[in-house]
Amino acid sequence: MLTTEGVFHFIPRGHKLQQISKDDARKALYSAALEQEAVRDAPAVFLIAADYRRTSRKYGERAERYVHMEAGHAAQNLLLQVEALGLGGVPIGAFDDQAAHRALALPSELAVLYLLPVGHPAREP
Repeated sequence: MLTTEGVFHFIPRGHKLQQISKDDARKALYSAALEQEAVRDAPAVFLIAADYRRTSRKYGERAERYVHMEAGHAAQNLLLQVEALGLGGVPIGAFDDQAAHRALALPSELAVLYLLPVGHPAREP
C-alpha cells in the first residue's frame, strides 16, 4: 500500500503493516500507470504483487493460473470492503510493469499485478 507516508507491506499473520519506505511513491507510480489520475490523487493505492516461485513449488505449471485467480479474488474482496465503507476504488491493470517495479523499489522476485487506488469518491456536480 502507498500513501503520503510511504510504502507499506501487509503481513497477514497478525494483520500488521510493515513500512518499507518513507517516500511518497505515488507520483512515480502515476507515471508508470500511464498517468491515470486515480493513482496520483487517491489517498491510498493498494497493490497486489506476486512471487510466482512460491506458488510454483507447490503447484508446478499451474502456478501462474492460480496466482492470477487469487489476485482477482483479493482485488474483488478489497473493492467490496471499500464499497461497504462508503469509499471508492478502481482496479488498474494498465501500467508499465518495469516502471511500476522501479517506482516501488520492490524485490526482483515480485511482479506487480494490480493497482487499486482507494479514497472518497468524487461528487458529481
